[in-house]
Order: sequence, then C-alpha cells, then structure tokens
Amino acid sequence: SPQTTTHAPPIQSLNSIKGVIVPTMPSTSATILLLIATSMFDVAFSLPQLAFTSSLHNCISNNVPAHHRKGRRPTLTTSFAIPDVASLITPSVTNTALISPQILAASASATLTYLSLISYFDRPRGTIAIPDPQTTLLVQQSRVPGSGLGLFVTQSLPRGTTLGTYAGVIRPLETFYNGKCRAYPQAVGYSWRFTDSKYVIDPTDSQGNIQNVCLGGSSEVPFSNVIFASLLRFWSVNTALCRINEPPIGGGGCNVSARENLETREVVFELIQDVVSGQELFLDYGLDYDRSTYGP
Repeated sequence: SPQTTTHAPPIQSLNSIKGVIVPTMPSTSATILLLIATSMFDVAFSLPQLAFTSSLHNCISNNVPAHHRKGRRPTLTTSFAIPDVASLITPSVTNTALISPQILAASASATLTYLSLISYFDRPRGTIAIPDPQTTLLVQQSRVPGSGLGLFVTQSLPRGTTLGTYAGVIRPLETFYNGKCRAYPQAVGYSWRFTDSKYVIDPTDSQGNIQNVCLGGSSEVPFSNVIFASLLRFWSVNTALCRINEPPIGGGGCNVSARENLETREVVFELIQDVVSGQELFLDYGLDYDRSTYGP
C-alpha cells in the first residue's frame, strides 16, 4: 500500500496475505442487519394490525343497536357498514392512545437491540499498559528513511515490560478484505491479520487512514461509524502501538515482540530489550512485510 511521510508504514500480520484460503463464515454485519430488520418488521407489522383492531372495534360499536350495547338480546335491526380501507390502516386521533404504547415499546426494543449489537461487535479494542503513556510514548518522524512516523520512548523501560495490545476493531477477514479494503486499499497496511486467517484488527477510520485514536464503528452496518464518532466517542482507544516500524535494513535488531491470543483476539506487545529515553521501538513483521519504500 502507498506510504507517505505523514503516515506510518504499512503494518501487516506475521503471515502472508497471498495465497490465503479465506474460510466461509457468517458475516457479523449480516447478523446485525438481520436482527435489526426483524425488530423493525415487528414495528411495521404492529401498526396496521393495531389500527385494524381499533377501527374494527369502533365500527362495530357504532353500528350495533343501542339495546344491544346495553346488554339486551341482539336483534338484526340494522345493517353492518364495512369500514373504509384507509381507516383500517391509518390510525385516527381517537386511536392514538391505544396504539402509541405498543409502537413506542417495539421501537425502543429495536433501537436497544441495534445499539447493543454494534456496541459489542463494532467497539474499538486495545490498551496501553505502561503508566502515563502520554508522556512515556512519543509519535514522531521515524529514523527509518521512507517509513513515515514511528514510536519512541521518553524514559527508560526494562526488558519484559508489557506495552499493551494492538488497537482496532475486530472484523471477519473476508468481510474486511472484500469490503473496506476494496474501497480503501491503504487500510490493509495498518491491519493486523491473525495467524489463523479468520479475523483482522483494523485500527483505521472510515476512510482507511490511521489517526491518533481509533473511534470504532463499521462501514458494513448502517450508522455505526456515525454513532461511534458521536455518542460513543468516549470509547476511543490510543493507536500509538500501531506506529511501531520495522528496523532499517542493516540497522540492528528489534526491541519489541508480539504475542497473539486467538481466544481473546488480542496481540500483546512486550519489550525484549532494555530501552532508554529517545530510543525508537522496532518490531519484526515477518518475511512478507513490505519494505519497498525503506531507504538504505
């Protein structure tokens, strides 16, 4: 993917994306949309049903003789008037009190279902484990030529220090590559693909670019990105660890290791060397990492 001096270099997973057989698996976004559609169908279906019941009740009451309404034995002294079709579908003012509670309850249920689903599936994940990361970590121009921004430490940290976990939204691999990556190819460079080739962690925004924080959300689910960028903005996570580069060619080894947890879908970053203030962090991304833009 393209690289510029204003963005971090592409970050890929530890295995190649070429030749991977993408397993057939249910789409998370499809599941959410199906449940939302079911809830909304309940709302849409209940409106004419309740209106029909109310209108039919009024029609019968208005056409039955008075002595029948008082509990006397009915006689067929009047004809039954068929109500207008529109009155069965469109609720009148007199029916508002009867319909509103059911409609409001169904709408609230559908909204709660929608918010609960996107809050779980589209939430941003990732943490920075070291104390006071705002002053301990610094994102600035990397010392690797052509690699864009990098991540530096501003104080000494010992070997074995856990830096945190990779930030982003967990997406099914097939959904991610066939959806967002087709529209915004640069998103591939920042995503972390798990070694089982089932899921990726995507830290990029809705346009496939890396920002200082990952807000969460999904382009596959309607209004998900908007809700996470506004109502759920407090949920954002720091993307500093996504800025870690590979070391320059011939420029020494790495000081950070990555450990995947396939059960929790986390990637834990840990120091494998002592580091001092001003030192840049480096991680080995494997043989298939794109180093084509790196300078000598």
